[in-house]
Amino acid sequence: MGMNPVHSIALGGLLTASLRLAVSAVNIANALTSRPVETLGETPPGVYEPKQVEQSSLANGGVKALIRPVDPASFLIPDPTSPTGLAAFPNVDIVNEIVQLLIAESSFRANIEVLRTEARMGQALLDIRA
Repeated sequence: MGMNPVHSIALGGLLTASLRLAVSAVNIANALTSRPVETLGETPPGVYEPKQVEQSSLANGGVKALIRPVDPASFLIPDPTSPTGLAAFPNVDIVNEIVQLLIAESSFRANIEVLRTEARMGQALLDIRA
């Protein structure tokens, strides 16, 4: 017997919310890392490359989540200590990352509630049969 579709959809939502949370946390943790630009036109090695989660609906319900790189991955700011006068920072939008964390939290809560409701309905059905 296969998994209940309600469980499958809710678990997919939980996994997507967890992925969104993890990606945003890593982006925030690395938002202020920078490297001096040694050669104009080249991103210096070691600059964190931020990610984003893209999700799409599945035909049978639920969602599919993919991790994609943010484009552009970095931006330049003036840095008088750099040989070129520039430093590269990861292209992390802290406000957007906070929004992503809030979306992940809301999605996680909603999918947990779906599982709880489904469990209560199943229990109610068993109580009716008894």
